[in-house]
Amino acid sequence: AATLSVGGIAYPITVAQGATVIDAMRSLAASSAFTFTGREYPGLGFFVDSINGEENAGGRYWILYVNGVSATAGAGATEVHAGDTVEWKYEKNY
Repeated sequence: AATLSVGGIAYPITVAQGATVIDAMRSLAASSAFTFTGREYPGLGFFVDSINGEENAGGRYWILYVNGVSATAGAGATEVHAGDTVEWKYEKNY
């Protein structure tokens, strides 16, 4: 198991071998009140536009962190492993 954290709410997630952050988010959205939107960009991957109704706006964006470190790959390419803490932070983009 792993944890997905958004806005101070921690959601326990179960991840299969090789599952990505987006896979885990889709699974969570199917079984809880968690919601997100986004779209797939060819060659770039899946970009999250909103989480739980909070949209990217005003220079603030959802930034993905894994185990406290800003992710180096997108949510569709970042794998989640047992024990990981996956966190989305709504931050100003510099």
